[in-house]
Amino acid sequence: MRELDKKILLQLIKNGGQTVSEIAKKVGTTRQTVAKKIRQFRETGVVNSFVAKLDPKKLGLGTKAYVFLHEDPRVELRRRNEMAIKKMGQVSGFYRLFGRYSAILQVWTRNSEELTALVKKIHRLKGVRETETFIVHSTVKDNPEESFAQVLKS
Repeated sequence: MRELDKKILLQLIKNGGQTVSEIAKKVGTTRQTVAKKIRQFRETGVVNSFVAKLDPKKLGLGTKAYVFLHEDPRVELRRRNEMAIKKMGQVSGFYRLFGRYSAILQVWTRNSEELTALVKKIHRLKGVRETETFIVHSTVKDNPEESFAQVLKS
């Protein structure tokens, strides 16, 4: 990746709401070049979206939790579960794992009652053998972009 590409991507990570002109000024090139690079990043999948970062608490989502799943290993059951879980609005992340658990879900709910109802719904899925839920009581760091920025700076 070229140095200019890295500089533009770093600017997008810092503030995706900047104008093309602002980015061009900060990285020392023309707005046409920046616009072309951003278009290329989107077309190649390097950048897949520009999303506003919302504050869950200000939107009434007071409970963040991680739900670990232990499922039946049959592929067809897992695929059905994936389809059902992806439709659950409270689930913001769904990751398949190697190890003791087969998956981890990141969930946001309004309160513990809504979390309990969600976990019960997950337990009703065929092939879910057990779950273990970890409620987040405080966030010390939440900056997934930092790993990308570190790679781009090197």
